[in-house]
Amino acid sequence: RELSTRGKGRALLSAPPPLDTQGKFAERMSGLVCAMSGETPLDPVVSVKSGNLFEKTLVTKYVQESGTCPVTGEPLTLDDLVSVKSSSTAKPRAANATSLPGMFAAFQGEWDAVVLESFELRKVLEKTRQELSHALYQHDAACRVIAKLIKERDQARADLASAASAPAPAQAAAAPAAAGRGQAMEVDDGEGITEAMMAKIAEKAGMLSKARKKREPSAQLATAEAVGAYKEAKSFPVHLSNPVNCVDAHKSNSSLILTGGADNKVVLFNVATGQQAAKMEGHTKGINRVLLHPTANSCFSCSSDKTVRAWGTDGAAHHTWKQHKKDVTGLSLHATGDFLVSASMDSTWAFYDLTTGTCRKSVTTDGAGFSVATFHPDGLILGTGLADGTVMVWDVKSQANVLSFPAHKDAVASLAFSENGYSLATCGKDGTNVWDLRKVAKQGAAATAVKTLAGAASEAVFDYSGTYLAVANDKNLNVYVCKTWADLLNVKGAHKAAIGGLSWGPDAQFLATAGKDKCVKIFGQ
Repeated sequence: RELSTRGKGRALLSAPPPLDTQGKFAERMSGLVCAMSGETPLDPVVSVKSGNLFEKTLVTKYVQESGTCPVTGEPLTLDDLVSVKSSSTAKPRAANATSLPGMFAAFQGEWDAVVLESFELRKVLEKTRQELSHALYQHDAACRVIAKLIKERDQARADLASAASAPAPAQAAAAPAAAGRGQAMEVDDGEGITEAMMAKIAEKAGMLSKARKKREPSAQLATAEAVGAYKEAKSFPVHLSNPVNCVDAHKSNSSLILTGGADNKVVLFNVATGQQAAKMEGHTKGINRVLLHPTANSCFSCSSDKTVRAWGTDGAAHHTWKQHKKDVTGLSLHATGDFLVSASMDSTWAFYDLTTGTCRKSVTTDGAGFSVATFHPDGLILGTGLADGTVMVWDVKSQANVLSFPAHKDAVASLAFSENGYSLATCGKDGTNVWDLRKVAKQGAAATAVKTLAGAASEAVFDYSGTYLAVANDKNLNVYVCKTWADLLNVKGAHKAAIGGLSWGPDAQFLATAGKDKCVKIFGQ
């Protein structure tokens, strides 16, 4: 009996658990899912570090590749994975999956879940797109602000370097004018116009005066018949959709012209190729006058932003002068090529030394503002036109106003000296007047024009030989023969809008015109 009792006890210990206990364990295991796949694992393992359950094949491959836990990212090895014993009994199907209607309902539920998930994903995508668009816009705005700040920084550095190289301006001192109207106030910058500069100016004047008496017209000078047959040969939108205010043709290179536009830009243009050679940017308002240096690789411009600028023909900025307090309207290069004069509506004209890049003298009058300024071909006198129609002539050496006379009823729009040394042409709304300086010097304020050409004019320019005078009358272009003043060329509607500037090419081989109709035109054969 004792032996039988012991045998029954061992049998009880070795017997498997009841079937209901096995079912409950299998059910609990079937409720656990893999942390990677989201499904019940066939061969489950548990991480001893994180306690997460995984499918063995999946986590083994991941650990071998990365060496980290796929859930926490912590270091993990295969030794940290412990197998879990589970029942291999398949989980029974749900009751609703044992019939076709139940399966259809399950499929419908799955489809609805997929559609809802797709809708939520589209909402998230649209929100992400909006956030990305906003971020890109902010980035673009930041880039523009940075670029503007860099440009302002570079401009400030250039202005600081220019100011550091210029001598400090002396205090203004009032001085009576030698002649003419009112009083003039001179403001010296540094040493003013030195004796050495005046010696160079006088020497050049003497050379030009002697050469003028012996100079014969160029063999390549266009004949009157050729000029009379000029027509529009080329047209260029140099400043794209912006009006062109002024133009200057190179004195020896017939391919190059310089233009200034209402877009604040100065453009060096090659008319032979029809291509832009260089663009100068720096002015903040429209350009009023431009000049090409006849021998050096440089050019000049003045603007309504109160500045005068010197450029290289490669587009590089050389100097910026800020001597004026209002629009700078006049610009003229001395015959030596070493000096420049600017005039402004603030009733001031300034004299610059191009070799040092400094302003040497600034002269102010108490009259109306200057609308134009031009050196005499010899360079000893300077002619200025005023906003009230007066012409004032200045002695460069003493900076004194030696002659003044009323030339027009309104502002003097243009002032040009002829290479013969004594003819002067001025323009205004009341027409174009031609003056003989020899007579004007005797008549003074009572001077009368030797010839008046009818029609409101904005520009008048003599060719280098002094043979022809070109006049811009609103939209029309006229060319006259000097001395006889015969109307040689009359182009009606040369531009669709007012002509802003004129310039003769070498030997009067062509005429370059700048128009408010946004075009630069070449008139020739």
